Amino acid sequence: MKKFKVFLFLLCASISFAQSKHEKETRISSSEFPEVSHRYFNGIANQVNYLKYFREEKGDRVSFEAKFKLNKLHYSVAFNSEGILEDIEIYIKKKHIPENVLRNINDYLDKNYDKTRHIEIQKKYINNTSKNDKQFIDHILENSEGNNTHYKIITETKTDGQHELREITFSSKGVFEKSRIVTSSSYEHALY
Repeated sequence: MKKFKVFLFLLCASISFAQSKHEKETRISSSEFPEVSHRYFNGIANQVNYLKYFREEKGDRVSFEAKFKLNKLHYSVAFNSEGILEDIEIYIKKKHIPENVLRNINDYLDKNYDKTRHIEIQKKYINNTSKNDKQFIDHILENSEGNNTHYKIITETKTDGQHELREITFSSKGVFEKSRIVTSSSYEHALY
């Protein structure tokens, strides 16, 4: 029985650790950004505000992000280390989520947490189309109200007196997909 309790404890500890999100983001110069991805921003560099480049380390995985402001919206465009588009995120407010989607999100949060306070909300776009990366980026920049694929919410949760900072991903319809515990240092970089 004692061995079983030890095994169960180790299993739970490894699962909770595996769901934790530890990221380190560092600002880099444009010359350190993957060249193929950097070219995507040459045509819009004079139209955007605050174009900044970042290197992000997520465990043993490295990705790159370009962050900028265009038409009063804050964008984050992420690429893998080979310069292939991962996703596009637009920072939004709760009032920008359609009512029926927000209802689904709130239903999930109310059922699973005693209290929540949103720190950051993003519409997320993943290229599931036949467009190449450049075409997809241009399409989203021109149609920011287009059909996003996900919502990502960084929220402070409270359950049974325990506070946690979580990144929770929902589908475009507001259906729960995944949740991870994040550290405060892994989301502070995203704030402008």
